[in-house]
Amino acid sequence: MKMKRNLFIFVGMILISLVLVLFKPYHQLRDIYLSKYYPLNTHSGFIQQDIGFSYSLFDLGVAEINQDRFLDIYSTNHNSRQLFLMNQQGEDFKDGLTELGLPQNYEATYSPVPDPLLNKTEPGLYIYWHNYELIVASQGLTNLENMGGLIIVPLLATSTESGEISTKIDKKPALSAGIDKVQVAKFKVKGDGRLSIKFPAFYPFFQPLFKLNTGADITHVYIGSRFESPTSVDFALPPIYALPYMDRHGMAWNDYNNEGNMDVAIARAGMQGKISEFDPDAKDELMLQTSSGFEDIGGKVELDKEGCASRQVAWVDFDRDNLLDLYIMCGRHLPPNSIYPNQLYRQTAEGRFVNVSAEKNVNIPEMGWFAWLDIDNDMDMDLFWADEISFWLYRNESGTFIAEKLGENKRKSLVNQLTIADYDGDGDLDLFSASRKQSILFTNVQGKFERVDPELIGLPDRAFAANWVDYDNDGLIDLHTLRYGMYRQLSNHTFEKINLLEVSAPNTFGGYAYCTWFDADNDGDRDLLMGKSEEMSWWEKRQRKAQDIAELTKYSKSKVLLYRNLGNNNHWLQIELKGSPGNSVAIGAKIKVTTANGTQLQQVGQSEGAWRSQGHYRLYFGLGKQDAISSIQVTWPDGKVQEILNPDLDRLLIIEQA
Repeated sequence: MKMKRNLFIFVGMILISLVLVLFKPYHQLRDIYLSKYYPLNTHSGFIQQDIGFSYSLFDLGVAEINQDRFLDIYSTNHNSRQLFLMNQQGEDFKDGLTELGLPQNYEATYSPVPDPLLNKTEPGLYIYWHNYELIVASQGLTNLENMGGLIIVPLLATSTESGEISTKIDKKPALSAGIDKVQVAKFKVKGDGRLSIKFPAFYPFFQPLFKLNTGADITHVYIGSRFESPTSVDFALPPIYALPYMDRHGMAWNDYNNEGNMDVAIARAGMQGKISEFDPDAKDELMLQTSSGFEDIGGKVELDKEGCASRQVAWVDFDRDNLLDLYIMCGRHLPPNSIYPNQLYRQTAEGRFVNVSAEKNVNIPEMGWFAWLDIDNDMDMDLFWADEISFWLYRNESGTFIAEKLGENKRKSLVNQLTIADYDGDGDLDLFSASRKQSILFTNVQGKFERVDPELIGLPDRAFAANWVDYDNDGLIDLHTLRYGMYRQLSNHTFEKINLLEVSAPNTFGGYAYCTWFDADNDGDRDLLMGKSEEMSWWEKRQRKAQDIAELTKYSKSKVLLYRNLGNNNHWLQIELKGSPGNSVAIGAKIKVTTANGTQLQQVGQSEGAWRSQGHYRLYFGLGKQDAISSIQVTWPDGKVQEILNPDLDRLLIIEQA
């Protein structure tokens, strides 16, 4: 009897264990499925649309690239292929990279460059780059004694051989300088042959190290694009930067030459902070849009990098001369890469650029992010700066900036995103600083920022990303965040969490996510564009083997999604400004829209959702049930005021400066 009872208990425990084992994976698999295919909760107000994939995603934004009144999508991706998705009248998006002529390397045009060895007839061992591959080729050598050696390459590099060259790769990973995991390839030359080592696309600045065998005849060894002999059997091949890589980080759109097309300034990065070493004459790009594509004039207008490892770029008319200048963030976390301060390029009357950052007191060396806004309504643009240590306002006083410290960054957390709006309707611009560790609301009180704990008014104290947006056009500006979704503003200027467009499976939401709000189909309400990396969360990494993690993350793959807003019956008005030549996108202009409910203030540029780029100049006014606007007042960047009375509603209105 006792045996039967024990057997019953034993079987019961097994059954319970099986249930628990089966039950736990179900929830885990469900969360992984939701995170991968439906990462945000949409309820009934939004429809998810897959836009495509992107690799090494660094920024995501919108701009009216082809001037058809529909906003297009662009991305920056370090050296990987960028997205330039042209809006097809609000219905869909079409890849326009090659048609526009904006690829940053030959891989994007699918046109490999010729092998430079084809023009070489001299006997020797040739070591060089060709189409993403490290080539070691021998031809015509008679003295093969000791010809061979070791090469240190990235862990994920793969090799192929042909002819009389053999190789053996040690698969045990070793650590090299920096963050790169490496492997050792041993090769031996027995005659004419070729060794090709293919590098992952995200290792364009890796320096392969060579140690040839002692006694190797280096007078017949030729390396690099110039095929020069090394001075020793130990040498490093300059990285693949010699090919036309741009390493694009930020893009700022504007009609630079006043020809009616959107041109773009592109901030290139710093080759892992080593651009002054590898390419001391490097320039940032200024691409002019022509009938046949884009043409780079960055060198002609003297956009010298001066060692700047560019991360963020924006146009601004800081001195109110009606010529747009460029501000570029350069800082890195640690020396020696942090020694290059931010750049303020003032545009001259001839269209050239002169770095005046030191003279104007904005040559900030730290790593951080910035936003331009007119905090005190004096019609010049002030600079908000956030780094890992503190927050600053650089107040514009007649074209020179006075630094005002706004407080410490207590958790030493790098800010993810800065978003601007007059959320409380008091006639001046406020700012929300989104951070994974501590978000902060800066409320504008008579031209001065006061630091506020977001939770005091119902907003989250942490966020991957954040955007002010009146998603329902009720006239009150809401805040959308990741992970926590939409916070709807109430009439008393506090907020309530409504669980809309929040992360559906927080445990599996890893990596980065980029969000920007725009009207994709010109139907009056703003839609959400999101790029989410498929990097595993900490929870998933604990469940997977190391090789599975490497396979999933090695290309930094991101999914790009559009959440279309189904809208409601509230009224709305969208406005684009066409300013005078020199600042035709009217950066810095302000618009007041007045109805029976009061006045809304917006500044051109506040709709921007890109982290490191600029190009979204449309403004969006939700009007709720109001069926009439009494007036629109535009204050142009030069201070001139223009008024429009009783405009029609529910449309995109284009206002040209009178």
